[in-house]
Amino acid sequence: MVKKTLEEVMTVSNAMGIVIGILVVIIGFILLFSWWHSFAIVFEGIFPILLILIGAGVLIYFISESKSKAEIEKQEKTTLEQK
Repeated sequence: MVKKTLEEVMTVSNAMGIVIGILVVIIGFILLFSWWHSFAIVFEGIFPILLILIGAGVLIYFISESKSKAEIEKQEKTTLEQK
């Protein structure tokens, strides 16, 4: 009985989440279209900063990956030499 009730609550909760998500997306599109000019002005100012931040994040990620790969190769080489 309790398990069935919990499943029903989760199902209703998921359905409500989907409905709320759809409503928020619709409201977002309505506001985007009605405030398009303001959005475009703000986006023009934010876009270069976004590119800088995304580029920095990509650099950090790939530098870290390169260091990790070099470390793994070094450990594998040491392990093979010990055998």
